[in-house]
Amino acid sequence: MLFSVQVVYISLIVSLLHLDVLVFGQFMFHRPIIVGPLVGILFGIPEYGLLMGVIFELIYISVIPVGIKIPPDATTAVSFSVMCYKFSSGCIVIPLAIGILAGFLYKRLDLFTRSLNSMVISWVDTAEEETIIKRINMLIWYGLVSTYLKTVLFYLIVFPVASYFTVNLCRFVSQYQIYQNIVNLTVILPSIGIGVVLSYFIEK
Repeated sequence: MLFSVQVVYISLIVSLLHLDVLVFGQFMFHRPIIVGPLVGILFGIPEYGLLMGVIFELIYISVIPVGIKIPPDATTAVSFSVMCYKFSSGCIVIPLAIGILAGFLYKRLDLFTRSLNSMVISWVDTAEEETIIKRINMLIWYGLVSTYLKTVLFYLIVFPVASYFTVNLCRFVSQYQIYQNIVNLTVILPSIGIGVVLSYFIEK
């Protein structure tokens, strides 16, 4: 099933990890190397969760949101890749691509909601001195709850669509031998990435 109770509770759990990006903590629980294996374990495919977590961690290793710079969301990308892989019948390349697209889409949603938040902040600016602390505390809770619910809804709405395209695209391309060769190369991507990273640090 492309939409099930399992998808719902995974969406609820992963949405909590999204709070770690900027809203609460920043304990690095949102990193792909953590999220990938976790989603993989919840879906019963821990080895592929780890594989995709490593691949996306290498892609996003130096990408963090700073100031107005908002990169494509790594947590969304790895989560969607692992979740889509579950329904792809062994196809791994397309779930990776779908995950990256989901990361870009979540970024656009994040930018839109931040523009709405700027209007909410004016509510604090117009507060009287005796109520300003109360309004700030309310905005903190608003940020936590709205970010969490936004992410849950994003997963519940977008994931069934992403899974549908993943299943059909994998079914279409699996008949071509060149695609099978690409799939075989995918398993060595982490090794290549680790070599690139080590080379970068040695040069530095």
